[in-house]
Amino acid sequence: MEVKYLYSACIEVNCGGFKILTDPWFTDGAYDGTWYQFPKINPFQYITKPDLIYISHIHPDHYDPTFLKELIRRFGDVKILIPDLDPNYLVFKGKSDGLDLIPTRHFRNDKVELFIEENDTGSPSDVDSALIIREVTTGQLLLNLNDCVYNQSHVDTLQAIIKNNGNKIDLLALGYTGAGPYPQTYIDLETQKDMLISEADKKKYSFFERYKRYTKEFVASFNLPFAGEYILGGKQSYLNDYRGVADAFEIKLIDENAIVLSNGGSINLNTKILENERTALYDKNKLAQRIDSVKDEKYDYEKDIFIPIDKINFMRLIKAAAIKAKYKSELDDEYHFVFSILDKDSIIKCRFDLNTKECSVKPLEINHEIGYDKFSEIKIDYRYFYGLLTTIYHWNNAEVGSHYFTNRRPLDNYESKVQSFLNFFSIA
Repeated sequence: MEVKYLYSACIEVNCGGFKILTDPWFTDGAYDGTWYQFPKINPFQYITKPDLIYISHIHPDHYDPTFLKELIRRFGDVKILIPDLDPNYLVFKGKSDGLDLIPTRHFRNDKVELFIEENDTGSPSDVDSALIIREVTTGQLLLNLNDCVYNQSHVDTLQAIIKNNGNKIDLLALGYTGAGPYPQTYIDLETQKDMLISEADKKKYSFFERYKRYTKEFVASFNLPFAGEYILGGKQSYLNDYRGVADAFEIKLIDENAIVLSNGGSINLNTKILENERTALYDKNKLAQRIDSVKDEKYDYEKDIFIPIDKINFMRLIKAAAIKAKYKSELDDEYHFVFSILDKDSIIKCRFDLNTKECSVKPLEINHEIGYDKFSEIKIDYRYFYGLLTTIYHWNNAEVGSHYFTNRRPLDNYESKVQSFLNFFSIA
């Protein structure tokens, strides 16, 4: 088995001439325009014709329909396997994109055997999966954990499969860093810079701890830290230094089994020979140049939506979206979302208070002091808010893409049920 690293969560696995390509994301502007790649590469410099493609989950840095179509244009039809989820949002998304995505739990031929296991935590927001690849002739195993959060039942399922297939992992590919909006869109850079830097460091090291926990559960000959490589472009690009995102090379300080490959670098698990291994952190000047090159890029809503703010009945949209979210989400308790809606110049034009338990919405004065013990104030461009409420865009992409700012009180009042409420907060 030979494993080639391309970018982020994209690797090419060659099992006796049968090639599997995983999570190829190469279209800049993911998450409605905020995510860009560094370093920027030409993937076709490294990719050879795949026999199978595996997409771990629906997030746009893993499922890139634009690139998948380009891949098919160049190489012809290729089977695209995805996890067998229920409900399977990725199947529906694929159909709307004109792609045939095949829900799969097990695949085998004379070269390779695949096991795809969804990470089911019991939440309707579950989307991720892990992949086990076994080369039939050598029995070598690769475990690809993608972005899976630690879930003991998922770990137990994967360990059982591994035990039944030789009980030895040759390569473990796993996340080492975290994306998402915290802390850069929750703590004000101008007034709380020290706190922002501190929280970014805490986030980085917390993901190191998750990495170490996984490597203790799944002992492998080699560990490949991957996924989560991105920079913010557009008007949020000034937040790049405060995301708590690590360089994969930092993992070398805590894991002697880690291999960090440059784009196109590879490891042959038969000979144990590495090619194009990365030997240092990324160059800061090149990173700064790349960020500068994308800082003026427009977000999707800035290019798509031109309706004037005074033509939108936000009160009606918010109430209709709240009723749907209450029905579909796991949030039963009372919680208050305050939506501060910004015009194109980032000036607050109107505010609304949503009580999730009662599905009641009331307008607020612009300078109204919020007196609740627990609440989240979301400051968001009106065009994007309109697109989210009407399902042009999706709240999870908005969150991960760092598109809006949240004043959460208290700051450490993170509740997954509250966050998932927004995933269903739309009128359709």
